[in-house]
Amino acid sequence: MHETKSKREELQITTRDGVRLGAILNSPVNTKDIKAGVLISSGTAYPKEFYQRFAQYGASRGYACLTYDYRGISASAPDDMRNNTIQMLDWGLLDAPAALEALIKRLNGLPAYTLGHSFGGQLIGLMDNHHLASAHALIAVGNGCWRYHWPSDWWKEFLFFYIMGPLSLARHGYLKGGHFWPGDSLPAGVFLQWRRWCNNTNYYRDEIRDKLDGAFFTMKDVPMRQFAFTDDPVVNPRSEPFTKACYKGAEYSTHWINPADLGLEKIGHSGAFSRSCQAFWPLTFDWFDSLL
Repeated sequence: MHETKSKREELQITTRDGVRLGAILNSPVNTKDIKAGVLISSGTAYPKEFYQRFAQYGASRGYACLTYDYRGISASAPDDMRNNTIQMLDWGLLDAPAALEALIKRLNGLPAYTLGHSFGGQLIGLMDNHHLASAHALIAVGNGCWRYHWPSDWWKEFLFFYIMGPLSLARHGYLKGGHFWPGDSLPAGVFLQWRRWCNNTNYYRDEIRDKLDGAFFTMKDVPMRQFAFTDDPVVNPRSEPFTKACYKGAEYSTHWINPADLGLEKIGHSGAFSRSCQAFWPLTFDWFDSLL
């Protein structure tokens, strides 16, 4: 398969409410080699650097891949993590739309797609401009409520949300990353809203019902493909249908992947973007190619 040379560009994106977000654009060196753009939206608390090798691969396939940090995360974190009103809804209502607009401005009329990991796939329906993207790839996107996850992991979620997390909030004023969990630091409002959703069998449906029942989540005939993994304790046959139910009218398909079929030992919920799982990467961009 032909691969093209790529380049990396550091960007700043300004949202509608004036928040500046850190971003990285990986794209072919020669602009004539760009065939489409892909907005890569992160899972909760994953910084944009987590997706860089994947984005670089996408650039080598001819895609301009934009990764970005949501407000409150990594390069988009405020100077004072303790005193702010940031919530997860802001990521979908304000940050993702701004990132998509920034990407489209650089595409000169070429198609744009989105690729969302975990919450990055849940927020598409919160974007008032998601129609600017002609297709959406989902990586491990499902109901975040603990009741739908593997029972063997319930104790971990309880420990995180009700013991270690609150202790970190009490000590630091926010959820401090890099200590008892691998994610980046999170503002208190984000953590508390996330915990509330993950303790509700309807996940975020109750809080966003006006948007869910309105136009934002309507994806009439828009191609949407879910890539899910059989060893993922979070997204499984019980939690995954939630996503399809949210995106009304989409041309939705689910592609279940057994890691062994790709010669891999494991993928799990977040392994798809690691160097050890490069065998998975072509599947998403092959799908985008099929849409061109």
